[in-house]
Amino acid sequence: MDLNPYQPLVSLLANVLEAYTTAFFVFDQKSRRLNIAALQSLSKFIPREVSLPLEGSGILSQVQKVGQTIHLDKLHEATSSISLTLPFYREGESHIKGLFAAPVAGGAGILYVDTKYGWGFNDKQQKWIKEFADILGGLLTNRRAKTRHDNYARVFDVIHRLDEIAFKGCELDNYCGVFATEWAGLLGMDYGFLVLRQPGEKNYRVIGATANAPRGIVTQSFSASKGLIGWVLQNPKNLLIMRMNPATSDHYLFSPGENLPHQGTVWGMRGQTSLGHEMAVVFLSRQPLEWNVDSEHAVAHAFHFLLLLLEQVYCKEENEALHSYDICTGLFSPPAFEARIEGIFHASMKSNAPFTLALVQFEPWQILATKVQPQRIRQLQRELAASLCAALPTGVLIGQLSQNRFGLLFTETGIHEAENQLSELAAFGKISLKSIKGVKLHPYISSAGFPQDTAKIEELWPLVSSRLFAAFGSRPEKAVS
Repeated sequence: MDLNPYQPLVSLLANVLEAYTTAFFVFDQKSRRLNIAALQSLSKFIPREVSLPLEGSGILSQVQKVGQTIHLDKLHEATSSISLTLPFYREGESHIKGLFAAPVAGGAGILYVDTKYGWGFNDKQQKWIKEFADILGGLLTNRRAKTRHDNYARVFDVIHRLDEIAFKGCELDNYCGVFATEWAGLLGMDYGFLVLRQPGEKNYRVIGATANAPRGIVTQSFSASKGLIGWVLQNPKNLLIMRMNPATSDHYLFSPGENLPHQGTVWGMRGQTSLGHEMAVVFLSRQPLEWNVDSEHAVAHAFHFLLLLLEQVYCKEENEALHSYDICTGLFSPPAFEARIEGIFHASMKSNAPFTLALVQFEPWQILATKVQPQRIRQLQRELAASLCAALPTGVLIGQLSQNRFGLLFTETGIHEAENQLSELAAFGKISLKSIKGVKLHPYISSAGFPQDTAKIEELWPLVSSRLFAAFGSRPEKAVS
């Protein structure tokens, strides 16, 4: 079966007119060339594949530019220069007596017919040619519309798959890998890379790539001042090189010695989040490709969504960080400290490693409000927190549970060893009150260990809190915040 939809019409017209040559040319707007889409000819000088630059296509260029038919019924005087008039006759042709060329679909194509049997074409034959041109125009328009529709359908499928992954809570690195793979496939590219540069950094790293990417590239960072990817990161406009030149010193993506082809098409674009993270997506093919602008626009749309997703991830991290640390002291906030206790508890259940939870509360605290301004109280909180961090061994996690209560987590430490370290805090806090007369803080301390005291997370906090409450009765200064 003939897969060329134009050939049957061209052959039928040629047979009806007993034409010498009948050809249908399609105009490529991007390359500005006329390419033969269907041909029937008795000439031995026309190759099966013809691609003519518009400016060098002789009579055909006039038809395409002006949009009007050309009918020459006496061509014998032009046969000496036919290579200029009709350049698809490469080695020359003679005895052509007439020709007719008609625009197709407003210049999207040209229908050309010539003859050696009569001086041009009569009115009836010209009418037939124009009717065939209309049919070919409709077929060309429908075929281009179908091609565009099919491409849009493929784009929609890719976007739909990526959306499903994104809204299922996929990890960012995994999503970026799928992103690079899906769009590389749609563009017909062999390689796809997503790179990220953190705010203020000079290097970038690969956060997503097609599966065939060299392992050495994925696992290292690169300077943003070198290579084509560096160029993309430093320039607001997109990069498109239809045919890379291996002989050009800067025609490489990451580094000069990379194991990637350097003779195909490369395309890339950059974007930036409101938090200052810079991202670039770059695709590379082994051989030069025809570039599809519609697909480029689709990738740009999906890339914008990816930037929003990246911004959401980092905003979420920023938000979690704000909620994980006390704004005054910089220590773990109560929810963050409690979450770490629970995590350590479950890990210790599996490994049978001990840990100790301790509480330190300074009293009397509320009386400070009658002595100093709130600003001085916050300063005192920071002094206590800094002193605790300096006094305790490295590795002890400290949480700010309230203004005057701190939580201490001794990982992989039994309760007896932890209590020895806690005993050194007996006189702690007095140094911070030199400028506040009439107030003498005292640290009240309690602790509970796993697995010596309890093997259940539900019992750990009540136990250490009850011990702290009991510690308040061990001295005459009884005050609770």
